[in-house]
Amino acid sequence: MREILRMIVVLAAITGASGLLLAGVNQGTKEQRKKQLLQYVKGPAIHEVLMGSQNDPLNDVRELTLKGAGKGAGEGSVMDLFPAYKDGKLWAVAFEVTGKGFGGDIGVIVGIDVEANRLLGIGITTLKETPGLGARVREKVFRQGFAGLGLSGPVKVKADGGAVDAVSGATISSRGVCAAVTQALEFYREHKEAILATAAARG
Repeated sequence: MREILRMIVVLAAITGASGLLLAGVNQGTKEQRKKQLLQYVKGPAIHEVLMGSQNDPLNDVRELTLKGAGKGAGEGSVMDLFPAYKDGKLWAVAFEVTGKGFGGDIGVIVGIDVEANRLLGIGITTLKETPGLGARVREKVFRQGFAGLGLSGPVKVKADGGAVDAVSGATISSRGVCAAVTQALEFYREHKEAILATAAARG
């Protein structure tokens, strides 16, 4: 009995030490992992959506802390905003939202022209869609269908009465992207004042 208790104590000590070590490693590499995610996963989509900006949106990323419970965001939620400037003025802003595709979540960068009050464009960051089908939502020909759309109404594929051409054979993936963009527009309209104030803050 004493031997069993000793084994339980030793096992508990090893488990506890391992947990602390993993927590320390996770915390210690958190910033580095965030930088790599920003540079290699989100960065290309952000730079393409905000093409023409006179600053580097990745370097000027701002954190928006929501004060109230908005759509899909609770008290104190934080979102990264990527501002784009022209001639010293805020021209556009981009942020990431998530939609449901056929294979899982689809990460979508949505760019908004704050001067013209319209969609600037979208970029895809992460997805698990079928290669050759749903994964084609990454293609430029599909993404171009969002540029220039207004900010007032829901974004839908043409089969649902909207203006976006769905990817052939991948309606679910196309609808998932449209749903994500619609969510982004709702978020922008609801938090527009805070978004613009945060994005326009320099240095």
